[in-house]
Amino acid sequence: MRYVSLLALGTVVIPTAFAIEPIPKESGVSGFVNLGAGVTSVESNSLAKFGSVDIGNATIDSLNQTADTRTVGIPVIGLELAYTFADTRTQIFLGNQLEDYIQFDFSTRAGIRQEIGKAGIIGASFLQTPLPTEVWEDPFLTGSDRSNTDRTSDGYRLIWDSIYGTGLELRYSSREVDIDRERSGESLGLSDSELALLNRNGDSSRFTVQYTVSYDRMKHIVTPAVAYFEQDSDGNAMAYDGMSFSVNYIYRMDNRWRFVTNASFGFKEFNEENPVFDSKADGDRFGVSFTAFYAQPFGWKGWLANAGVVWFEEDSDVNFYDSSVSLFNAGLLYRF
Repeated sequence: MRYVSLLALGTVVIPTAFAIEPIPKESGVSGFVNLGAGVTSVESNSLAKFGSVDIGNATIDSLNQTADTRTVGIPVIGLELAYTFADTRTQIFLGNQLEDYIQFDFSTRAGIRQEIGKAGIIGASFLQTPLPTEVWEDPFLTGSDRSNTDRTSDGYRLIWDSIYGTGLELRYSSREVDIDRERSGESLGLSDSELALLNRNGDSSRFTVQYTVSYDRMKHIVTPAVAYFEQDSDGNAMAYDGMSFSVNYIYRMDNRWRFVTNASFGFKEFNEENPVFDSKADGDRFGVSFTAFYAQPFGWKGWLANAGVVWFEEDSDVNFYDSSVSLFNAGLLYRF
């Protein structure tokens, strides 16, 4: 489903300038915590709620209109707790990995990282939806309030990083998407076979290849990436695959200022026509983000003040599925 992580751009961020080494040199506890807040504007006909924040419009008048925009305040909180066994080059962790958190991916992970000599670092983790996300039971109901239902997206991720001493990284993730009460199209008098095409339950997967290069003594770090993704929904009109292309750029201005910029483009193609619109909902995705970090604000060692802006848009061949997200956030991040 296209709203797996509406606040994520699908871009790749490897903030080497900030993140703790994947496997620290010494045994012990490490991690980070970020406390912040943001203001987001969301345009979506499908998403109802993120956490405790309503970001969708319960009532729509027509299936031919794009969604109205809602602007709300949201908490922006991240946490990772890890323990390293230096002798075996092993690390276990729980929470949001820093490199994912900075790209606004709030999935909670529990897993292990293992250095395997010159071959690099491999990792495996379970993925869990950290905040309840709600969608509409029947997103096509018009003229009266639509009802919310929970959407979970849990699974696993595999990573192979620093492959044989290079900047190459491979990552694969798989999730099971579950809509608690799936009633898409029931208000439209569709046949059973047409309703089956609209079933949003299923599995999603993503395979990413990225390569990080740096120059001028790590002052500039660039990571281009390409990803193939697939949504294997039970309903063929909701199933799709596609590709995304992205680039991440980190600039270290001095010992205190860091800037992270991302840009991405992607496209998706659906398996079958949507029976509600008699058309496939193929579309393109665009996204950019910028985050600034300032080390030791007020002289506080270990702290990073941060502020960021995000813009994401999806342009579908079916206007009903057009969506966009913009976000401004600020916070304080502490690494330990």
